[in-house]
Amino acid sequence: MTDSGKTTVIRSGTGNTATIVRNDPDGTIRVEQHGRDNAALAVQSGSGERLAISQSGAAADAKIAQDGACNDTELTQGGSDNSATVRQSGRGNRVVVRQGPQRKDGT
Repeated sequence: MTDSGKTTVIRSGTGNTATIVRNDPDGTIRVEQHGRDNAALAVQSGSGERLAISQSGAAADAKIAQDGACNDTELTQGGSDNSATVRQSGRGNRVVVRQGPQRKDGT
């Protein structure tokens, strides 16, 4: 779903994958993947952007790249084969990565 600078992708099931590229300032991307073969790649260029990826299930993988200043990234991976690559350039950027086993509530 896309709404004035915001993109939301929610997937449940097997074979999940998501690739999103945005060039909007103040853009927001939210990706949730629950299920089996999770993978996500999100690229944003601009300033003041927000990216949130949540993956639970088995083979999670996420690659994130943001260019500009004051960007915010939050990545949560729960489940089996966690992997993460985050690259931000500019000033005032923030990143939080949480990895661990899948919780009892499925996240």
